[in-house]
Parts: sequence; C-alpha cells; structure tokens
Amino acid sequence: MSLKKRIISFIIALITALLTLFGTDITPDITGEDDPQYVVFMVTNVHYMNLEPYVSQMVELHGEIDADSKRMYAFGVVGPMCLTQSVEQMREEVNHVFALAEKYNVPVYFQMDDCTNYTDYFGDGAVTKDGNKFYNDPEMCEWIAFPKEGEKWGGESYGMLPRWHCDWSGVPFATAGGFPCFNSEKYLEWYKNQVTKGFIEPLTENYTRLKEENKAYLFAGINTGWETQIPDYSDKDYASLEDFEKAQYGYHALHNMGYTEKSLRKEAAKNRMSVRDYTKKLLYSVIADYIKFTCKLFYDAGIERHKIISHIVSLSSHTGEYSTTRPPVDVCINEYCTPGWTMSPKTCPYDLYELYLQLAKRGRNEYANAEGYAHYDDEETCRKYFEESLLSNAKLITVYGYDQETGTYGYVKSKDFYFVKVVREWLNYELGKEYEWKDRPDIVNEYSGWEPLVRLKIKFKKMLEE
Repeated sequence: MSLKKRIISFIIALITALLTLFGTDITPDITGEDDPQYVVFMVTNVHYMNLEPYVSQMVELHGEIDADSKRMYAFGVVGPMCLTQSVEQMREEVNHVFALAEKYNVPVYFQMDDCTNYTDYFGDGAVTKDGNKFYNDPEMCEWIAFPKEGEKWGGESYGMLPRWHCDWSGVPFATAGGFPCFNSEKYLEWYKNQVTKGFIEPLTENYTRLKEENKAYLFAGINTGWETQIPDYSDKDYASLEDFEKAQYGYHALHNMGYTEKSLRKEAAKNRMSVRDYTKKLLYSVIADYIKFTCKLFYDAGIERHKIISHIVSLSSHTGEYSTTRPPVDVCINEYCTPGWTMSPKTCPYDLYELYLQLAKRGRNEYANAEGYAHYDDEETCRKYFEESLLSNAKLITVYGYDQETGTYGYVKSKDFYFVKVVREWLNYELGKEYEWKDRPDIVNEYSGWEPLVRLKIKFKKMLEE
C-alpha cells in the first residue's frame, strides 16, 4: 500500500473512532434473515399469457432451482397494472403467473404500476364507480396551477387535464389521460380498491398456500412502484407536450394541502426559498406519503416487509440535483418496505455511499435494485457489480429486457454471455462462497452518526478507491 493510501486509511479509521465515540442510538432494523436473495429476470414487453417459453428457457439457461438455497433467480412480470387493468384482469394475471411459478419451480416477482398509466396492453378494463376512467376526473388527477377565478380546477381553461408523457423509448408519447393526484381522497379510495381486490387478495391466497406447502420462496416479491414521481416538464420540449403541459405538476396536491398561490409564496419567502424550490420540497413529502400508503396496503395484508419493494430513480444521489421526477433518494424509505431504486451505471448512475448514508440514518441495512440491466463494459465489471450488490446489502437485483436478444439492454440467451456466466457463478456459490445474507455488512453502524463527519469519511473512502 502506498504512503498516500496508508494516510487515507488512518484518517478513515480515526473518523470511524470519533463516530463511535460520539455514537448513535440507531439500531439496525433487520428482516428477512432466512429468505433468499434473488436475481430477477424482467420479461418486460410480453403479455403474461405468453410468458411460459421464457420461464422454461430460464431453467435451461440457468439451471434447476434448489428449494433450500439462499440464492435464486426469478422471473419478473409486468403488472398488475393497477391504473389500467380491471380487478378481474389483475386477478387473472396473478393467478396465471403463480401457476407458472409452481409448474417450473421458478419464483415470480411482480412489477406493479402505481402512477404512470402508460399502457393498456395487459388490459384496459379499469373504471371508477361511475363507469368512467380515473384519468378523466379532475378530482382524481393532477393540475399545473391553482384554480383561477371561474375555474373549478386548476388549468380548466386549457380544456384538458395535463398528461403523463412516456420518454423511455427515446420518442416521447402522451398517455391516455391525466396523472393521478397522490393525496386526492377520491383517487386513493379508488386506487386502494384496485390494489386490494385485484392484486392483494389473489396474492395472499396464493402466497398463504405456498407457505403451507413450504414453497414460500416461489414468491420473490413486489415492486410496488414504477419510478414513483410527480411530472415536471418545465424544462422539456417533447413533441407530444401541449404548451400548457410544459410545467410543474402537483398543484392539485398543494391545493389539497390548503395552499393557494398567495400562501405558497408567503411560506416560501418565510423559509427563504424560491417558490419553485419550496413547491418541490412540499411535493417530495407527497411522493413519500404515497409510497408509504401503497407499501402499507401490502404490509397490513401480511406480506413481509422484505418482499415489498419501493421504487424511485437513484439519479439524484449521483448528480445532487433534485426534481419531482428525480426526488431525493430517501423518499422511498419507510417502515413498510425494502427501499428500491433504479440503479444502472449506464442509464441511471448512482452514488452507493449516498444510498448507504440515507439508509443508515433510518436504521435500515438493506435495499433493492428495483430496476437494473444486464449490460456492463465487460465480465469483470459485471462481477464487481454483483460483489457490490448481492455480496453486500442488496436483497435483490432486477434485470430488465430479458425478452430482448438484441439492443443496448438486451439479454443474450447464451451461456457465453458474461452476465449469464456471473449469474451462474453467484447461484452456485463460486462467487462469494463465504458470503451469507444474514452476515451482510452493517451499514447502519458504518454510516450513521453526525452527518458532516460521515460525509467526510465517505470522501476519504472514495479517495482510497481512486
């Protein structure tokens, strides 16, 4: 070790000693000690009725699953789409994929839609009590302004509700209608019914039976959000956007919180913040409450916390820049879930130390890569990624694009593909032979304490890695 690295190591040890001396009363909140870790292969663009060939292929490519192992792979399904599918359509999907899981002895993992309303490919039967679509109801959807004189809802004079615009494909397009208002009582009542009747009830029926048969491992978990966010298109110029949609959404939520344009400006000034920044700060709490509300529905139904995964993007940990589409990473951390982030070196860079710090502040010792991909620079980089995550504090990682052979993020169905190699090494304990999930690193003790000192420690740890 060079002299420089010795000095840095000494400084890190000194800071660690100081943090221990001044201490913290945070105790790690540990769950899921005996539950497996998973690599989840997300079959992202295939209807659930056509999943069987992909599940069968997974077994051929990655091997039979040992029911006693603590390392498994799972197949990930799109849905239930709680904003677009009817209760009956969701129930059909849940029961169908659990049958597949049992037939092939491959765990199933769900990717639920909690906000984006981006596709009706898996069913479009969702309606409100009056037989209409939620996204046409101003009471249930977001606005781009407070109501002006003569308006019943903010932006009514524009003649339509602002929409969510999907930019995942590189060619943004607008979805069918409005974006949900996360603190609208009318929306939350409808949404709770959709989730409970269409998803939770068939889920718990299947899961309870599997537990009785000692096959609980066949339920890998639920991703309860689809990068939960409130749109902000104030700096976007998508061709699909109407001029009035080039704005910050969320004013219905603010209206429900009792704000007016005047009171918002007054309170922002009192807090010495711009109106824009203060608006975002308020909306971060709305996002956090909605994520917590969703996760609690599953938790209260008896689903263990380590199988309930929240999901937002992690980009703000890397850039230090925040918005309601890329909120602070802590908004998805609550007592009812395992926090999950989109984490991809290519599509969504992240600062793992920042994630650790936010977890540690809340006594949490685990997270999930709620959206990841299979393509890295080379085999060794991929192996280091597994060491960073599944041989550390990640409960699971997801691999989107399993149904795609080609393209930037396609999954090559070959034993020579480096990701397949590394997955097999991990599954067979050739990688991380001595590692056990129950003995994972204690990031709570490592990164909790007086935050300026913790951040200084992180700075020197990064220098040591350079």
